[in-house]
Amino acid sequence: MKNKMYTYFKIYISFFVIGLFIQSNTLLFANYIATGSFGAATIDGKIYNQISFRPEITYNKLGLGLDVNIYIDANGEIYSKNWMFSNFDTSLETIMDKIYYLRWGNRNDNFYFRAGSLPSITLGYGALVDRYSNSLEYPQVKKIGLNLIAGNDKVKFEYIHSDFKSTPGLIALETQFNLSSRSNVFINIAHDINQLSRLDEIPSNRSESDWIDWCQELEQVLELSLECSSTYDLIENQSPYEGKDPVSGISIGADYVLSDKISIYSEWAQLIGKTDNDQNLGNGIIFPGLSYRFKNGKFKLEGRHILSNNFMFNYWDRSYDIQRTIDSSNDYNNDEFYTKESTLQEYKTMNGVYSYFSYDILRIMNFLVGYQYLIKDVNTYKSFSSSININPNLIPKVKKIEFFYQNNNVSNPFKLGSSSIHGYDIGVEASDRMTITYQSRTTYRLRENGEFEPIRIMQLDTQFDF
Repeated sequence: MKNKMYTYFKIYISFFVIGLFIQSNTLLFANYIATGSFGAATIDGKIYNQISFRPEITYNKLGLGLDVNIYIDANGEIYSKNWMFSNFDTSLETIMDKIYYLRWGNRNDNFYFRAGSLPSITLGYGALVDRYSNSLEYPQVKKIGLNLIAGNDKVKFEYIHSDFKSTPGLIALETQFNLSSRSNVFINIAHDINQLSRLDEIPSNRSESDWIDWCQELEQVLELSLECSSTYDLIENQSPYEGKDPVSGISIGADYVLSDKISIYSEWAQLIGKTDNDQNLGNGIIFPGLSYRFKNGKFKLEGRHILSNNFMFNYWDRSYDIQRTIDSSNDYNNDEFYTKESTLQEYKTMNGVYSYFSYDILRIMNFLVGYQYLIKDVNTYKSFSSSININPNLIPKVKKIEFFYQNNNVSNPFKLGSSSIHGYDIGVEASDRMTITYQSRTTYRLRENGEFEPIRIMQLDTQFDF
């Protein structure tokens, strides 16, 4: 009872501080939007009712988004593991878990940073890092990343750290030199400290309450003390892998602005690591590249050339955090997995083209489409990515409509497989100031029988505006 009251007290204090902060910023003419939601979530195999409070506050160049969640089980007990203040480390983790983002300025400023969720980042022209995101699994997996830009008219630095809460999938640095008013040269370095750490992020299907009940029954039969709770925590904290498996990349590029609409560019990239058969990773180059900007959109056309085996373009893409290591365990084998790096041995020297087109149609919808076609002899590798955002004001009672699809470096980008990821976000107005939102993400895992099993991440909640 004492621990329960202490948890209530911590939550009350947190909401009280947030309320004071919002009120103080209101007096200082800050802008804020406060939303909330309620729904269901599964933690450690147990279903909880979820209540969320999501204020967003902006003041001058400062922006802050919070995401405060309370989980309540069927017995009215509050899940307390995300409200731990027993020491400095747990207190810091609890506070960071409540931050969705903290932002200063915008990407075009000489100084900018965004901490928390990173929705889309491209370095250079995307040969290594292209539309990378650390928030694809949000809110199931919350990551605290950092995107920092600092510089002046002559030189600019951009730094990315994808997650401070666990082993990051991406640490990257771009250095850009402005040679003249029309020309830039840039160098990018990207690194994944340990691809295998992705396995620690995949939630367990083991139910904590069921496992402890079984363990306690076993204690009675064996007449032994098995310390069920601590044993469960020990099992959950065990990693299904040993050692580290890093991968890195470096790229060098340049561009030249022909006019305010047209620019040409090139970018060479080298991946650094080993395949499963101990071969070095390869390199490739974008040459030539053409970018054309117009009133409501953008068009890009690139020549792409894989110069040596074991290389792919856009290695750190939108779905990288999910696909850096694939868990292929099933009923027939356990602890089976493979890394994205290990699949590079399938890629040989090739040449081809890449095109990209984005357009905003009269504020009705905006979309982007990217397509890559690489060929050598009879072998082809293709990529297709697209997203569509429809203006919800055109449809009564609809607040949000977004679809996306990505399938990279495969022979048929429209055939679902381990490289595929697709999903959608839909929000429907239930009443004034209340919206039902539905989020879906789907990836695919190869089974023992050779077929691909869909792995779905779905979120349904009811959002309300204050």
